[in-house]
Amino acid sequence: MAAVPVKLYELFEEKLGKEKAKEAIKLVEEALEAIEEKAKEQKVVIKAEIKDELRSELATKEDIAVLEQKIETVRQELRGEIKVLKILIYVTILTVILMNRGTIEYLVQLLRMLK
Repeated sequence: MAAVPVKLYELFEEKLGKEKAKEAIKLVEEALEAIEEKAKEQKVVIKAEIKDELRSELATKEDIAVLEQKIETVRQELRGEIKVLKILIYVTILTVILMNRGTIEYLVQLLRMLK
């Protein structure tokens, strides 16, 4: 219940008389209660709106879990591609070595020395 200050009652009593002041104070209290009730209703509505807005703007645990799964999938794909690149690099190095006549002669001499 909304409390009306004593000074307001005294002012009403002085200007309106005792009975009219009581009626006026009662009306003021009712108006204050109606305002408080409306404020409570609005609080619930605003709270729900803010909650919905935050849900749409912020990442939830489910969103984070989905992103983590996507990151893990990309990691696995990259690991596979890195393996393929390593093989291609080794093949390229081997091809360069085998295609270079001087390199083959050097390897032959090296093998002779090891015997």
